[in-house]
Amino acid sequence: MANNKLLLLQRDNNQGIRDPGCWQLPGGGVENGEMPDGAIKRELQEEIGIIPSSLSFLISPSADVYAYYARLTDEETRNIKKGAEGKDLRFFSFDELSSVPLTQKLAITVKDYGEILKSLLKT
Repeated sequence: MANNKLLLLQRDNNQGIRDPGCWQLPGGGVENGEMPDGAIKRELQEEIGIIPSSLSFLISPSADVYAYYARLTDEETRNIKKGAEGKDLRFFSFDELSSVPLTQKLAITVKDYGEILKSLLKT
């Protein structure tokens, strides 16, 4: 997060992928033999070009889902770059989330955990 906003990745518009063109939080799946902490670091490096120094575990709403949180430094924000996946990276305020197409998973997260997200953005 930077300036009280969420960094989102816009999915590619490719046929055959779930939620093409929609916005999602950076991240991804755990590969075979990988621990969740290692997976999020790998995914962030691949998708946004950095591993935030303040990255910390937030919540695990189900057995195979792990959420992490990071407040980006100014230097980290300047060093963000889109990797090979996705069309765009952009920061959004919580209120802006209702005006852009979100992935199904992020839409559910915003609905179920919106108050937590809002409180994190204010800290």
